[in-house]
Amino acid sequence: MQHADDAAIDAAIAAAAALTPRAVRAVVLGCTHYELVGERIRAAVQRSGGPAVTLLGSAEAVAAQALRRIGAVADPAADPSGGLTVILSGQRAALPASALAYAEGVALGATASA
Repeated sequence: MQHADDAAIDAAIAAAAALTPRAVRAVVLGCTHYELVGERIRAAVQRSGGPAVTLLGSAEAVAAQALRRIGAVADPAADPSGGLTVILSGQRAALPASALAYAEGVALGATASA
């Protein structure tokens, strides 16, 4: 996912889905970036006529913990403010193009400063 390679992502999802039991009802996403392709994962795992599949992710909890660590309070209803500075190898940089393949990356890109 780091490179936004759709073919590789689809292949990885298909391989994992093939190993998933048919009657699965929930899938725990083991890394926050899996949520970027959550609907693709759900579609691959949820077989036709099978039970609805719930995805359990951790991105929201990780973001809440990051806010706690800096002494901020999470307020989902707050208007967006501030900005994003991308640091790559210790230098200010633009948001990587691969991030812009996802809606979340596009939203971040609107606040990024290089």
